[in-house]
Amino acid sequence: MAIEYIVHGFVQGVGYRSYVRTMAIKYGIKGSVKNLSNGSVKILAYGTDDFIKEFEKGISVNIKGRIDVRRIEKRKVKDKEVPDDFVIEKDKS
Repeated sequence: MAIEYIVHGFVQGVGYRSYVRTMAIKYGIKGSVKNLSNGSVKILAYGTDDFIKEFEKGISVNIKGRIDVRRIEKRKVKDKEVPDDFVIEKDKS
């Protein structure tokens, strides 16, 4: 299963991408996370249904005074070649 998430809220410059990568490793999710120029974060996640559900719960986080996820858009995407790891992309687009 491949899911694309667009995460809105206070999620840039607060360690959210690193947190997402930690959740991905915990649940065996492959894919990527990157900041977007509009202040949101894009996540592409590949995994089994059960692990994707747990991962989704994990990325919906609010840490007082730090990370504040307000809304997550979610859509299934066509499976491409599954990456070997979960990476943090540095560029904005």
